[in-house]
Amino acid sequence: MNKTNYLSLSGLSMFLAGVIMLLSETIGGHIAKIAVPLSFFVGGIFALLFSQANKHHNIAKNFHLLQGLGMIAFAVVIGTMAHSLEGFLKFVTFFLMVYGLFELMFSFSVLRTKYKIDKSILATRLVVGLINFIGAFVVFMTLLKNPYKGLLVAGILVVLGGLGFLFFANRIKNLS
Repeated sequence: MNKTNYLSLSGLSMFLAGVIMLLSETIGGHIAKIAVPLSFFVGGIFALLFSQANKHHNIAKNFHLLQGLGMIAFAVVIGTMAHSLEGFLKFVTFFLMVYGLFELMFSFSVLRTKYKIDKSILATRLVVGLINFIGAFVVFMTLLKNPYKGLLVAGILVVLGGLGFLFFANRIKNLS
């Protein structure tokens, strides 16, 4: 399998988790409680596979390894410890904040290297990082007023994160 397919499948899994979050009232909380962690778990596996296939860029390899492990850990935590919508959204807030910080750290780490940098990939990762980091605070503030609106904001952010992965995978494929 082409290594970018692993990244695409990771992004698609994250996108699907966001869509499930957005549709959770329609499809039922009991289905979403299983499907969202499962989507993140599968996305984490694909991120790990991508990190192992990425032999040329050590920073990217390590970043995607941590990203995959983080997605799997997040899936386990929300699957086993989130017993209410508010609890779930608090974990999502933390995940989005860490995910945003990782994207920002990755971008700045790549800027400090001698590797050739594709500006559109870097810009996308910076924007996704900023949106998710700032969005985490929006989710938390919204969750305090109305948890269902917090779920809506969180779902949108997770969808955007998945789309960021898909864009990134497409750019890498086009550069190869």
